[in-house]
Amino acid sequence: MAIVGLRMVRSGLNPAAEPFAGKDPSKGLTMVMLSVATSIDALAVGLSLAMLNVSIWYPSMVIGVVTGGLSLFGLLVGHRLGARFGKRTEILGGLILIGIGIKVVLEHTVWL
Repeated sequence: MAIVGLRMVRSGLNPAAEPFAGKDPSKGLTMVMLSVATSIDALAVGLSLAMLNVSIWYPSMVIGVVTGGLSLFGLLVGHRLGARFGKRTEILGGLILIGIGIKVVLEHTVWL
């Protein structure tokens, strides 16, 4: 998360530093890595549901509706905020991701 956040901040501060400038992220190694990450996530959810011995239909519908709704909401809000505030929203989003990454690391490394 922190790496993605750093790239977002860098891109917000320097528009010439766009990570995919002139490249298609839907081809090559980027797509392979994204598909592997998605597959691992789906495997974890599938195994969890199988171990709970629940019917797959209801959770699938809920996951699909919630994911679709939140994605649509994010696109609409992101478009409006991006148009209003420009690159500042990209910097803010990057800083939030860095903060979440630091929080996760601290939660898993600090012994209480």
